[in-house]
Amino acid sequence: MPMHVGHVALQVRDLERSVTHATTTLGLRESFRDERSVFLTANDRHHELQLLGTGRSGMDHFGLEVEARSELDELRDRLIADGARILSERPEEPGLTAALRCEGPGGVVFEIYVGMEREALTIDAVLRPLARRFGHVNLLSEDKPDLERFIIDVLGFRVSDRLGDLASWLRCDADHHGIALAKARSGTKLHHYAFELESWSALGRYADHVALSGQQFIWGPGRHGPGLNHFTYLLDPDGAVVEAYSDLLRIYDDAAYEPIDWSNEPRALNLWGPKLPDGWGDHGVPVLGPS
Repeated sequence: MPMHVGHVALQVRDLERSVTHATTTLGLRESFRDERSVFLTANDRHHELQLLGTGRSGMDHFGLEVEARSELDELRDRLIADGARILSERPEEPGLTAALRCEGPGGVVFEIYVGMEREALTIDAVLRPLARRFGHVNLLSEDKPDLERFIIDVLGFRVSDRLGDLASWLRCDADHHGIALAKARSGTKLHHYAFELESWSALGRYADHVALSGQQFIWGPGRHGPGLNHFTYLLDPDGAVVEAYSDLLRIYDDAAYEPIDWSNEPRALNLWGPKLPDGWGDHGVPVLGPS
């Protein structure tokens, strides 16, 4: 079943502060707002980031897009057969034709939908600087085995790479990963969410932009082993990590691709230099579960 990473929704303490960070740092544009939230995008999609001004920090839900209503109905049947809790069977936000929400292991709320509104492509949309599209999330969970099983067996993701039983990178389309999972000692949280930039040179311009704004990366620039992408990591106003990346591996031939276990490569997470910084796993915001 074709499926694509769609959007992430975050509850934030100060809505306007978070909107300003997303627009001025990542270059997202505001596409819609209502009395409780703001929707932002890097391209022609109605939204890729939803910010909800609730006064607390955390991940509200993660959106996945299928290509046909029949696929949405098929996925609903699979969720029910697996015993997943269906939270809603209609769009809970603007811009979607049809949608359902379910609760996965670890309290992760998935929104699966079809028919997101899109604007006609223009030069302004194509040539926008900085972020080009939303790419993936990284979740840390004490329920990693159950969450991974759910994402693979029910949602239909495939394993791209592993780091033993510590971490896994999972894909739903040609992108090397749309969800990365890692073990946590307790709870489930969103460690980082990621936006793709056009190229390595675009990432360099973004790095200059971050420096001129008075901010500082907490890791990077570097190059990951899994996915082989260039990366930078920056804290957002609520303590979640924002990854900006380029040149992510794309897998077009599923039958020929063999997942790699990077356990025996000490440079796996950064082929260029420094390993994970101290306190890396302390960053992030909690998965808030069904509201």
